[in-house]
Amino acid sequence: MHSHGDDDSASTEPASLHLTAELRPRERPGGIRGLVHTVAYLAGTALSLGSPSVADIIVVRTSTGNEVLRSSAGDLVEADTLLQQIRRDLDEMTVSEFLGEWGHIS
Repeated sequence: MHSHGDDDSASTEPASLHLTAELRPRERPGGIRGLVHTVAYLAGTALSLGSPSVADIIVVRTSTGNEVLRSSAGDLVEADTLLQQIRRDLDEMTVSEFLGEWGHIS
């Protein structure tokens, strides 16, 4: 159910007026899990196999602060590229177009 403030699905305004995207660092696990994460990160980087994601990309509704999208951002280069693409789409698409393209948390 949408509240009146969230009823921007028919709007022709850019999604960037209603949604914002940011990178949020992932919490690093402690203990053995933290050690495994660090080893996997270093091995993946050294072997160019990719590494565990360093952050999540979060898209939130500016009027409420509610999260509408959360995605693994990948390594630092992937995270920057993905964030730039999402921000470009927020500027060029309506909210309904953006959510249709990227999906959302229901």
